[in-house]
Amino acid sequence: MGILANFKLYQDNDPKHTSHICRLWALYHCPMVIKTPSQSSDLNPIEHLWDNMQQRLHESNITSKNILKEKLIEIWRNIDPNTCKKLVNSMPSRLKEVIKNKGRPTKC
Repeated sequence: MGILANFKLYQDNDPKHTSHICRLWALYHCPMVIKTPSQSSDLNPIEHLWDNMQQRLHESNITSKNILKEKLIEIWRNIDPNTCKKLVNSMPSRLKEVIKNKGRPTKC
């Protein structure tokens, strides 16, 4: 995957990420794993993007796997770059909120 020595793995401790095989892979392939609160979407901007995509999917009439695939690709390709920028730029305030709440969920 081209992971360099300065790469830091960030994962949200979802059970599928903490399985033995995933932890073993990370041990040998990722020099540093960032410890995070268990399953905290507060610290994972992609979760908010997935939620946005899901909301947009619910507005569609999905009747087959092919239509679902086409709609997902369409939604993904039409994500406004400003949406991603906004999510990334929100990280400092999200981190402050998580610290303030001692790792518990936040309103962010």
